[in-house]
Amino acid sequence: MIGGPSTAERIKLAAVTMFAESGYEGTSLSEIANAVGIKTPSIYAHYKSKEHLFLQLIQEVIAEEREQYMALIQAVQKEPIKQQIYKLFDFFTDLSHLTTGQAFLKRTILMPPRHLRDQLRRDFLRYENELSEGLAAIMRKGVFEGIFDVRDEERMIAAFYVCVDGLLVENQLYEDKLYNERKQMVWLSLWQLWTMTAREE
Repeated sequence: MIGGPSTAERIKLAAVTMFAESGYEGTSLSEIANAVGIKTPSIYAHYKSKEHLFLQLIQEVIAEEREQYMALIQAVQKEPIKQQIYKLFDFFTDLSHLTTGQAFLKRTILMPPRHLRDQLRRDFLRYENELSEGLAAIMRKGVFEGIFDVRDEERMIAAFYVCVDGLLVENQLYEDKLYNERKQMVWLSLWQLWTMTAREE
């Protein structure tokens, strides 16, 4: 007979839900322990501290999202360039079906714990650089096809992240209908920005 999740896994499952809902500061180890049905000191048999648990969860969620992103790049590689990039844009801006882990990651990006801010910034920047490699590869194909200007890769990537991050904030403020309308307007503006220089050459 196959057993259920280990205690360490149950701790992670409870913690990621609570961190997603209440953030780092709003979640205590005693609350996590109560959710799992163990005593608080038992958590220390698996994780050194709340900080250690939090950072491990961040790394695992990043790894999971990275795997999904890379699989998407492979899945769309035969589609037109515009459609490929839109699907990457949609990957980060379709926030209606987030897993608990992704919700935890998005909340942490918006509101990192103060004492972990510098470390998380380094982690997120390293992750962004990995994501940018896949995006840049598609953009270079667009340059080859004459869609984009060869000099604009850095500007294009910067604009992509500004729009994606801005929409993450908008999603917290507006209901779905308005958010989706703005998302499409942002995408059209982004595409026009990217292709304007190439048309002017």
